[in-house]
Amino acid sequence: MMWKSRGERHVYRTATPQVVFSVTQPEPTMTKPDTVAAALFLALTITGTAVASTLPSVAELVLDIPALQDEPPVEIADAGEDEKSPWTSSIGLGLTASRTDSNTTGLNFSFTTSRKDELSTWASSVKYIYNSDDSQVQDNFLVAQTDYDQLIAPDDPTPWSWFANGSYQFNQTESYRQRGKGFGGAGYSFSRTAELRWSGRGGLGSTWNERGSERGWTTRAQFSTIADWNPTDGIKIEGSVGFEPALDDFRNYLVVLEMKINVALKSMDDLSVYMTIRDEYDSRPGSGDEYNQIWLTLGFAYGF
Repeated sequence: MMWKSRGERHVYRTATPQVVFSVTQPEPTMTKPDTVAAALFLALTITGTAVASTLPSVAELVLDIPALQDEPPVEIADAGEDEKSPWTSSIGLGLTASRTDSNTTGLNFSFTTSRKDELSTWASSVKYIYNSDDSQVQDNFLVAQTDYDQLIAPDDPTPWSWFANGSYQFNQTESYRQRGKGFGGAGYSFSRTAELRWSGRGGLGSTWNERGSERGWTTRAQFSTIADWNPTDGIKIEGSVGFEPALDDFRNYLVVLEMKINVALKSMDDLSVYMTIRDEYDSRPGSGDEYNQIWLTLGFAYGF
């Protein structure tokens, strides 16, 4: 209340009191159903995408949160699963029928190993044949061979390849007794599939005889063809023919023909039956030697 005097006139002014209302809201108290609902909402929000990746979660529907993209599972290679080795080997033992000075039978032993891939082939073998008749040695023959062939342009495969091969022979009953060979040159692949590998070759090299009519070194050419055929599962046929004339006289030549048939026994793992034939022809045989020598072998082989 306030009084003011203006002359004789008195004015009475009453101040209007201001009333301020203050409303304090009580803190909400969550009942048991509200607590359960909040916990359920929180659980669905956190685990929604993990539990049901194909369905939207509560957070995605209410808050418009984009769905999380699941990362593709990482495939872990089985450490126990090994890749197939390019190497194959076998050991064989069996009987031999030979035609040299006479027809005889005896034993044979063989070992072969090879490595094959899309670009190259490396094959090596050792064969031993022993025959006797009336306590007299008719055959005591050992031959070790190795052959390597590779495409000339590995980055751009073509039918052309280069090759190198070598061999060592010991023959107790022939006049040369020991013979070594080495050749190298170019080849052309007529087929290089998993079923058939077939190539033709031409190259130069030399042969060496320990003794006999051609003792020492003889420079020769080599023309050959080699085939490796798998006509069906469990059957393998290998063959080669080589013609090796002396450069100074083409009428002086050697011819070597080889063929091997291998049939796997399905009833026994890694065991097979093999049959081989080897024919050597020498146009200039030594004194007492035959022009032709033929060996036919039959036996069992274990592959690994």
